[in-house]
Amino acid sequence: MTTKFSVSSPLAQLIAAIFAVVFWAASAHASEKNLFVFNLPQGVHPQAPLIADSNGNFFGTTTSGGKNNCGTLFELSLAAGKWNETTLYSCQQQQGPMPTGPLTFDKMGNLYGVAQASRSGAIAEFSRAGNGNWSESIIHQFKATEGLPNPELAWDNAGNLYGTTQVDSTGYNGEVFELSPQANGSWNETVLYRFPAPDGAGMPTAGVVFDSKGNLYGPTFNGIGGESTNGAIYELSPQTGGTWKFTLIYNFTLSDGGGPYSRLVFDSNGNLYGAAAQANTYGEVFELLPNANGSWNEKTLYTFTYGSDGYYPVGAPVFDASGNLYGTTIWGGAGCGQNICGTVYKLSPTAGSWKETILHAFVSATDGSEPNAGVILDSSGNIYGTTNFGGSRYGYGTIYEITP
Repeated sequence: MTTKFSVSSPLAQLIAAIFAVVFWAASAHASEKNLFVFNLPQGVHPQAPLIADSNGNFFGTTTSGGKNNCGTLFELSLAAGKWNETTLYSCQQQQGPMPTGPLTFDKMGNLYGVAQASRSGAIAEFSRAGNGNWSESIIHQFKATEGLPNPELAWDNAGNLYGTTQVDSTGYNGEVFELSPQANGSWNETVLYRFPAPDGAGMPTAGVVFDSKGNLYGPTFNGIGGESTNGAIYELSPQTGGTWKFTLIYNFTLSDGGGPYSRLVFDSNGNLYGAAAQANTYGEVFELLPNANGSWNEKTLYTFTYGSDGYYPVGAPVFDASGNLYGTTIWGGAGCGQNICGTVYKLSPTAGSWKETILHAFVSATDGSEPNAGVILDSSGNIYGTTNFGGSRYGYGTIYEITP
């Protein structure tokens, strides 16, 4: 089923407008504070980025804790100058696992996310059930042969959801799928493309992103070239009759980095950006630039080193209105002996190159450790995210704010 393209749902577009950033130059003087520190019996260990509604409330999930110790859906809201956490839903084990990746709103304000199990996974919907509570329903259960869905989902303007799966690490497998809502409340799955590709590329490592023409783009763990490959970036283009055409637009090798594990992001000029955990270094942020003949050139914007500048970037990079990029590294930084604590970084374009600024280096016991997901920005240039550990003696994770 092919539909006319839109970047996001109407509510998500409203949220994006509210959170459009005019981010003044960040520096080493940026300050970090914990808005909330997780602790039992609440949910603990958040591993996904936050999402904001039109009122500036944050929503997210935890991977464990809650009534049944299998995770929660939570809201963080500001009242009288204080941030308050509310557990909206606790995982019910008989309904399957909680989503662990990014949530996304539909136009009615319902939340959707990817839940992963040992051999397959599901797409979960959360809706308001009254009295401030939320209920969960599984709108699609994947077969074991389809594998685990990657965490990120994308909308078109008809309310269809798009994502990817990977079966395991032993083959060039996986698929790109579309879920379409039906009149009876069910959702219908259409597999748009099943890997391996004719050239051998396969195993998607993140969700897909649309361009302005309705084409889909995503990364794979396996490219072409055998042991010399280090991942690839592909394009899927809708064709007459409902089929989709696969094109491998860039194949990474060990010489140019790679290992793309994050969802991609477009700039206003149609260039693609992503974060990669390279096999031969400690990660990079890259840019892909399209040529008139349909080929793409890769440019490494920044290569991380083991130590104070962080290593192994995670999550999709985020742009501000000035063209700076923001993200996190799961490890590195000033804390934990420059090892596992992690950082929040900014990359600024300067005279043909990019300069890295560490906005915050986590130090574990006090402010958090291991930010496992990317960040979001508000209209004042403040940065928000989660850490998987740290924040207290017991280290159950935090929600943080960084103010430039």
